[in-house]
Formats: sequence, C-alpha cells, structure tokens
Amino acid sequence: MREARRTGRALSAEWTKLCTVPSQLWTLAALAALMAGVTALTAAGQGRPRDTPADPVALALSGVYAAQLAALAVGVALVASEYQPRVIRTTLAAHPGRTGVLAAKAAVVTAAVLAVGAPGVLGSVLAGRAVLAGQGHGTAALSDPALWRAAVGTLLYLVLVALLGAGVAAVLRHPGVAVGATAALLYGPFLATKVIPMSTHALHLVQKVSPMSAGLAVQTTLPGTGPAPLGPWAGLGVLAAWAGAALAVGWAGLRFRDA
Repeated sequence: MREARRTGRALSAEWTKLCTVPSQLWTLAALAALMAGVTALTAAGQGRPRDTPADPVALALSGVYAAQLAALAVGVALVASEYQPRVIRTTLAAHPGRTGVLAAKAAVVTAAVLAVGAPGVLGSVLAGRAVLAGQGHGTAALSDPALWRAAVGTLLYLVLVALLGAGVAAVLRHPGVAVGATAALLYGPFLATKVIPMSTHALHLVQKVSPMSAGLAVQTTLPGTGPAPLGPWAGLGVLAAWAGAALAVGWAGLRFRDA
C-alpha cells in the first residue's frame, strides 16, 4: 500500500511538472500540428501521379518525420530540464526511489504523447488522403486494415521516440545535448544512406539497425517502398530495443551516479 501511494505521488508530481510548463504544452501541441500539417504539405508536393508508385499510406503519415522532433523534445525536457538548476535533488529528496522516479517520468511521457499524438495521427491520415485524392493519387480506403496498422504503428513510433529521448536525457543530463544526440541518432543513419555510396548489403544493414528507418517500416504497405527491408512490427521492435537500451543506461546512471 505504501509503495502504491509513493508511485501515485511520483506520477502526480511528474504530470504536474509537464502541465505547468507552458513550453512543454506548446511542444505537445506542435507535435499534433506538425503531424497533420507537414503531411498535407508533403502530399501537396507530390504533384500528379507518376510512373513510379509511392506508398499512399506512408505519404498520408509522412508528417512523422517532423513530428518526432516534438516527441523527443518532450521526452528530453521532462528528464533533463531538472538537472541544470539541480531541481532533480529536490525530486529525489521527495521520492527517494530513483527507479520509481524514472518510471514515473517514462509513464507520463508515454501518456502525454499518446494523448496528443492520437489526434495528430488521425488528422494526418485525413489530411493526407484528401490532398492525395485531390491530385489524382490512389488512396487506401478508411476500412483498410493496413492503413490503421500503419496509423497505430506511427503513434507507437512517436511514443518510442519520446522514450528514446528520455533515456538519452537521463544519460547526458543536458537538454540541448540530449536533443541533438537523439536527433543525430534518428536522422544520421538515414541521411548517410542517401549521400554515401553503399553496397546493397551494407545499405540494408544500416537500414535494419537504425532506429528511424527500422521504426518507420511500420508505415509500409507496398512491397519495396519502405525505408527498411523489415516487417512492420519487427522494425518497430528495433526502435523499441533502442529506447529500452537508452532507458536502461539512463536508469543505471540515475541509480549509481550523484544527482
């Protein structure tokens, strides 16, 4: 019973921190806006249909490439922002169980991104389909299970990116450095495959292990059009492994290093 009350207090404290900092609320709002807005812009930039087919579902969810920056910023801020003014010492004094503190932060990040990301993903699907249909592109029917698998997978992708950011922040303990490092981890391998000549084997290896390319395989509904040669859930599992590893290292740092 005492442990349950302690967990409840930790969750309440972290939720209060999130909801009383305007910048974090604006970042969450930006996540939903970027998800739908960037998708509409990307779809509009497709122009008329060409000979090379594109995956209409992935296009209708393409705002994730920008929205993930807001997701990781939320995860980083809730963890690293306490280290610069050393507020973390007050947090740990009020809640001595360091494992519980990090778990509460991860739970609040998950809940916040789910709550804001769900309408963002839905808006992205509707906006993307409308723009693509207006340009003569084929679109997936709203009853298509593959569309909703990709949509749910994209929402989970945003949550995992936020948790990855939280884990990196627990390791690096500086908001700017943690955001930069996580963004480099996401976009770096993806950009490297675009600019560095690689053999097919090397290319596929990089795509399979990089968190963004592997994770976004969950959006693929047409063979040969995805960012990585992986199944949808296998790719998301790669990102989950990255997020889990970052949180584990962050937990070890919080558990055994001085605050």
